[in-house]
Amino acid sequence: MPERLEIAIVGAGPYGLSIAAHARARGARTFGEPMETWRTRMPPDMLLRSDWKETSLSAPGEAGSIDRWAELTGEEREEPIPLQKFLRYAKWFRRVFAPEGDPSNVVSLERAAKGYRLTTAAGDEVEAESVVVAVGAIPFAHAPPPFTDAMGDGVTFATDLQDYGVYRDRRVVVVGGGQGGLESATMAAQAGADVELVIRSHLRWFADREPHRPRGPLRQRLYRIAYPVVGYGPPPLNRLALHPDVFALFPKPARRFLSRRILRAGGSPWLRGKVERMVRVSEGLAVDAIQRNGTVRLQLSDGSVREADAVIVAAGFRFNLDSLAFLSPEVRSRIAVEDGWPVLDRSFRSTEKGVLFVGFAAEQRFGPIARFIPGTKFTANRVGAALTR
Repeated sequence: MPERLEIAIVGAGPYGLSIAAHARARGARTFGEPMETWRTRMPPDMLLRSDWKETSLSAPGEAGSIDRWAELTGEEREEPIPLQKFLRYAKWFRRVFAPEGDPSNVVSLERAAKGYRLTTAAGDEVEAESVVVAVGAIPFAHAPPPFTDAMGDGVTFATDLQDYGVYRDRRVVVVGGGQGGLESATMAAQAGADVELVIRSHLRWFADREPHRPRGPLRQRLYRIAYPVVGYGPPPLNRLALHPDVFALFPKPARRFLSRRILRAGGSPWLRGKVERMVRVSEGLAVDAIQRNGTVRLQLSDGSVREADAVIVAAGFRFNLDSLAFLSPEVRSRIAVEDGWPVLDRSFRSTEKGVLFVGFAAEQRFGPIARFIPGTKFTANRVGAALTR
């Protein structure tokens, strides 16, 4: 007989761990390697954009804050926060507040007599009353035309596991001017590749106005009024990111506009020197066609051609239920989608009431904060309350 759980959480990133902490009393268990995306798919020397205070995972009573961790472990406050320091904090958080975890990925989720049956890559089976899908944005990497049918054979997503060492002395074209594209371009260049970045618009760099910069009391107060959360803009629209329930009241077209405006593509200041030093940037160009003949041949919108040994696509993310291959056809058919996004109630429940979606999948309803670390508090408290009633 499969083991019985009350709550299974598919994913063990910031959202999965935070919800597990809030639902620990009901034996919630995460599935998947803890913080796998952060550990394996981000530059090891990355610096987080979020403010120190905004980088806390959520546990009941704020007991798992990054300040509490620093106090208990003797770690010093450091801004911007190095990725490796954040990973040490997340490891402590998991050990203290969400220790019940199975590192195996879920490969199948289907309906059972009393809830759902999950099968892991290790071949284990468990049954759960409720399932929280907390897989992040990685499964939803977007391939715009003409890449839709061209992925593979020298064309990969920036979010794929990459061995950048294989690009040494090779020509690499990176498509996309957001943070992911800029990080991929710099890592390929650091590995010894000849790198060109191709973007549709102009390369935008986020202003170096981080909260830890020295300011007088008045300037600091004015800064906090204008930028209550790092990474969202412009004022005053960025304040909507702090109020997910208010954001959800707007009509869908308004929500789409607000999300695009609050989360504009661009690069963090810490990357700028690397890109300007090591990467050629071609702005205002789109890829119109792709051909393969030993190499990858890109036809650009100005009529020019690029020959590359490898192409890395960093065109953002779009939710697609079919990207969650572990969902059985029956479960998938019972989850309503609207404009491509799952239809969620205020407790993050889908139309298949026992299946909840958090993180990136909830952005269409609750706004940009739903996919970033500052959103773990709102999400984990709301979901934890719904699951522990």
